[in-house]
Amino acid sequence: MKRQVLVFLILLFANHTLSQEFTQKDLVGKWKVVSIVNKPENPNLKDIIKSFSSATFLFEENLNFRTTTLDKTEWFTMLINVTKDAKWKLNTKNGTISVGNDSNNYSILKLNIIKLGNQTIFHLAETDFNFEVKKQ
Repeated sequence: MKRQVLVFLILLFANHTLSQEFTQKDLVGKWKVVSIVNKPENPNLKDIIKSFSSATFLFEENLNFRTTTLDKTEWFTMLINVTKDAKWKLNTKNGTISVGNDSNNYSILKLNIIKLGNQTIFHLAETDFNFEVKKQ
């Protein structure tokens, strides 16, 4: 547990200092999850981890958002359905991607971008779940 807290604090600090170099133009495209950085030990998150392990995120230039996975769990199917007509926006000041629309204040999904050297990490906001992604 101490290790996870330490990793989270390092990633949080890195997010604050390094994600500011990420622009909307950098984000546009297809991003594939290549590895899970740290797996939460909560057994209730098992299906979510499984789905995110093979997920892709598409951030279109027109701000449309889509996500897919090879492991469609019930939870991820629900995520795909609620993001069907969703848009995305990037807060470059804090490196946060918000997915949704005006009516829900872009609150469906929040991802923090953490850039560590050659690695790009998406941190699932409000969890200790981090995954490395690569732009395709």
